[in-house]
Amino acid sequence: MAYIPSTSGIKRDYDDYADTSSQSPTRATTPTETGGTPRISGSGSRASSLRAVSDPVVAEILQNITGKDDGLAAKNLSLLQKRLGSGFVKMMTSPGVADLVRDVKLEQNFETQRGQDAALAKHFGDASAVPLPANIKPTEFVVAPLDIMPYKVADSGEFRATLLELNGTGYGNITTMEPNTLDTVMSSFGNVSHILEKEPTALFLVACSGREDPPAFGQSKKIHEKLMIANAMQTTITQAQQEQAEKTGQPVLGVQVLGVDSFDADALVMKDGKPVIENSKALEKPGRDKDGVEKMKNILNGHNWDKPTQPTVLVGYTAQLAKAIEIHDGTPFLNGRKVSFIGNDRLVLNINALNEGSGKKLDTSKFTSNNISYVPAASKGHAYAFTNQFNKAEGAAYPGFSREIVNRQASTLEDVEKEVLSMLAEGKRVIIKPSGTGHGDGIRAFDIAEKETPELIRQEIRESYESVKGTYGDRGGFPYTISEYLTADRVSKEDSPLKSMKYEFRVAVYSDYSDKEKGPQLKAVPAIIKIDGGSKLREGESGDFSKSFASVSAQVLATGLPASEFMKPLCSEATLDLVGVSKEEMTELCEWSTRLVSHILANVDQSDTILDK
Repeated sequence: MAYIPSTSGIKRDYDDYADTSSQSPTRATTPTETGGTPRISGSGSRASSLRAVSDPVVAEILQNITGKDDGLAAKNLSLLQKRLGSGFVKMMTSPGVADLVRDVKLEQNFETQRGQDAALAKHFGDASAVPLPANIKPTEFVVAPLDIMPYKVADSGEFRATLLELNGTGYGNITTMEPNTLDTVMSSFGNVSHILEKEPTALFLVACSGREDPPAFGQSKKIHEKLMIANAMQTTITQAQQEQAEKTGQPVLGVQVLGVDSFDADALVMKDGKPVIENSKALEKPGRDKDGVEKMKNILNGHNWDKPTQPTVLVGYTAQLAKAIEIHDGTPFLNGRKVSFIGNDRLVLNINALNEGSGKKLDTSKFTSNNISYVPAASKGHAYAFTNQFNKAEGAAYPGFSREIVNRQASTLEDVEKEVLSMLAEGKRVIIKPSGTGHGDGIRAFDIAEKETPELIRQEIRESYESVKGTYGDRGGFPYTISEYLTADRVSKEDSPLKSMKYEFRVAVYSDYSDKEKGPQLKAVPAIIKIDGGSKLREGESGDFSKSFASVSAQVLATGLPASEFMKPLCSEATLDLVGVSKEEMTELCEWSTRLVSHILANVDQSDTILDK
């Protein structure tokens, strides 16, 4: 596998934004179509910013990413230089890429990343390493950020934890990872050159969530993380082409990078300056399409789309791409061109969902999915079924994490109510989780005493469903997963301002191809601790049961504060001390995590049937 230059910048001073060095002055093609042409500076501050940039190419990039806020553009420029490293100029002068970041307040995550301990990350990775299952081809698994909840057991001081979600390559805030580990992950993302052996002009899609949630339909603050992935791909592809040229004398084809955001705000029906939303969908003007599928096709047609002469790496939004992609005999096609690689779990699932009515489904033997375990990555029910299967076989070695997860599925409101009342009658608290949602939306919990008021339970379930449909429409809701409510652990350190707040862990399992002797491995690293800032106990509260659930993204949306306010570096002795977890206990959790993911990957062909068992 080709070496990927560092993109996370471990040796750089993350705080020193003013000291970012200029990039190569080699002139690159000016962005066209969605990239636009360089704009003439229209304010004193912008002119000042441009004068401060000595490299003319970097100055041109700054012009192209500058929108309403000159200061934001300058910060984004520095962030992109640091994150993209030597690929900065290639990426940011590629058609349409500037549009993806203009006027977007990109999440930095430098503060969180700086707090990660490199020595600890290496220890956890080495201690948890297991071979990548033999059935997994390169790039079929890169990373799964497991959300894990430590929980309390009465009269026990032992460390216990349970899986909440598996997640996948749509991983937002990946830049919180320890820098060396992030380099390894980006290298694995870039490991795509083998696809070119059969398809020299292959099309690679790197998709980002966003542009789909009414009423704002906002751009993603994490879009630069997808640019980092695209950069890793184009770097590897270029090096593979150069190596092949040296052997055969064939010309180097190069790599075409495109950024596409075809969202059409003018297509929306507006009232009082806001989009009109009915049944979770934004009303569109007759004959118009807010996702801009035809607009996207016109953009693509301007870039040798019908007769490509080189591979293409396209960065875009999941909602738009899913709507534009067609399935022919299991193979995805975008504007008539075969898609060779899809780099987002949710995009695969959305394409299948949109084509379900016509009986069409993607066949992963005919293209490469960047995460072959995309079903359990997105479905809590499937993830829990695989986890129970694994714990039944190997859980004895990890008693702190092997408690069976109650995993009941319900596809109607009546069935949700039936399962909730049944579990309460069994003396178990209940938590219900809808499919296809984020930010903790639709999650509800019920204490045992509530079984005496079934009408109130029915009302709360109905409110959960209506809130999900109001936000997600057909993308969220059934089936609901009904599980056992466990009491989340809380920060207990006396002198901490976070004392008594609930928290969760994110442990990232990733592939590492760097050891040629041992071969591809799965490793795990503690990534972040997610703090529920609204869960601090008031005087007299026990914290034994709560109906409040606040994810990091939900708190960001609610407060407007950066994500760093609600997450802290977990690969850190200080954070482990904060929550009273020893290095040995975290090592064991990392070992369990890699073995769980290995089990899921080895048995991924059971994804369609495991809920039937």
